[in-house]
Amino acid sequence: MLRTRQVSVAFQPESKVTALVLSLNGEIAAWAEGDGQVFIARSEHSKFTVTGSWKASSMVRGMVLRGNSLYVLDDAHGLSCLDISGNVGWQFEIGAGGFDLQKTPTGLAIVDGLGRLFLLRYDGTEVTLSNTYQDILHMQVVGDYLILAHENGSVQALVNGSLAWSRPARGEKGESITCIGSDSNNNLVIGREGYALVAGDEEVLEIEVWDIVHQKLQHRFDVKSRLLRAIPSENGLLCGFDDGKVVHSTTDLLQLVHDTRMECKYPIRNLAFCNGNIIATAWFYVFGREADGTEWKLEHQGMPNHLALSIDGSICLFAGEDQNDWTEEEPIGHFSLLDPLVETDASELTLWFEKAEDAEPLSAEEIYREDDAMNEFFTPDELASIQNTSAPSDGLDALQAALGDVHGDTTQVTADGALDIDTEQLLSQLDDAITNMALLPEDGLLDELNTGISEVLVPKAVTGDDQQHVADADGNAIITLDGTYSYDPQKRIQTWSWIDSTGKEIASSSRVKVRLSRGNYRFELRVCDSDGQWSSDSLQVSIE
Repeated sequence: MLRTRQVSVAFQPESKVTALVLSLNGEIAAWAEGDGQVFIARSEHSKFTVTGSWKASSMVRGMVLRGNSLYVLDDAHGLSCLDISGNVGWQFEIGAGGFDLQKTPTGLAIVDGLGRLFLLRYDGTEVTLSNTYQDILHMQVVGDYLILAHENGSVQALVNGSLAWSRPARGEKGESITCIGSDSNNNLVIGREGYALVAGDEEVLEIEVWDIVHQKLQHRFDVKSRLLRAIPSENGLLCGFDDGKVVHSTTDLLQLVHDTRMECKYPIRNLAFCNGNIIATAWFYVFGREADGTEWKLEHQGMPNHLALSIDGSICLFAGEDQNDWTEEEPIGHFSLLDPLVETDASELTLWFEKAEDAEPLSAEEIYREDDAMNEFFTPDELASIQNTSAPSDGLDALQAALGDVHGDTTQVTADGALDIDTEQLLSQLDDAITNMALLPEDGLLDELNTGISEVLVPKAVTGDDQQHVADADGNAIITLDGTYSYDPQKRIQTWSWIDSTGKEIASSSRVKVRLSRGNYRFELRVCDSDGQWSSDSLQVSIE
């Protein structure tokens, strides 16, 4: 037996969830699905009702809720501001599409598909930056600072769009920033991976803690696994690692105290802290630890990539996918940290998202019982007609009439009312009938068999003509792969998949922008309908 929480289905998406947000008071929730569809819902007594929807031009990469405004970033057009009914207030177009979206103390920070930074005010006006910030891999708000981690390992802190601090890259062979986060004192926490100097050597894994205000390195220490998440606790720092451990450290004794709070066994995808509760998602599970040390676990149908909590923990939503295009879409789950824990068997963790069992089949007694509940709606003559039609005394005559054309005089009735059937003659006539059917023209027989069967049509993938482009001064070009002209007469296309020449899927939307350097490329589009029927088309792209 293990401890768990009562969980229910909050929403049932029609395609995979790409973004999920919840207001701090838990009254408004919004999620986006793989085709760009956005849904907005209000909560009343912990029950959500959809109040609006909107369709983005492509896959949604990020969303931010602020009051009654929802900011939606997609990877083709850019940023759109909606109200809770789904009406568009304003839009900001980004040429390379959106990649990441964060709420800052003064507005919104956007990283586009080329890793460049844009800052917007909440009214949609752009903030002019004195410097260009590009090749951004991670972006996080820490206190009053917007932290940027770049591909070369450097980390920068901005205030109101101006550079306030910069951490230089370390290591002769370079490094990679695996995580940026903060502790309860708004110190910057950096997870880094230093590349090995000699082939075969272990790579250096470290955590750095910086006081950004005084631009001072407070701590640096080695760890055994990559840091993936770093968030504040009530008095220090919670760290989630690639080996599935969730570790707590106090701010003052960061180098000395490493208290392992949970062993999730799989890489930590999300980490949250609420009123003494630790919540982490890893693999197909949501793990939790109460303030008193009691641990609990939930199971999801997919890998929960998204986790959103109200400030008091009364509403917690989680969503993810099983990365299987041939199964139904996974639900968005809902639980509350205020509800008491319950004990259950591990095999029962899946009950909340499994389909309800089919209705029990009726027994013979229930099917054939006499029911006179509807008799009052018939006239006496109609009742007499119904009863005469189904009278048991007619059963033998009806059976003989049904067999008459086949058996002719092969049956007789004995004195006791039983059927005396000439079996050999009956089988002989049945063989003759089957032989006559076999002599029917083949096409005519197939036509008869196909009568009334609806034709299932295969969807048609369309990529358009081959493309030729000229690279910009930097040697790159941004091109659009457009599969929106793909069609299905029965309008049942459910999935799009763009595949590059290596066989890797680069997008799961009908339209996507990609950045290519000089050379020749080949891309394949695969579309699939709800019946599993699929087709593909390809095109050649040349960058000169």
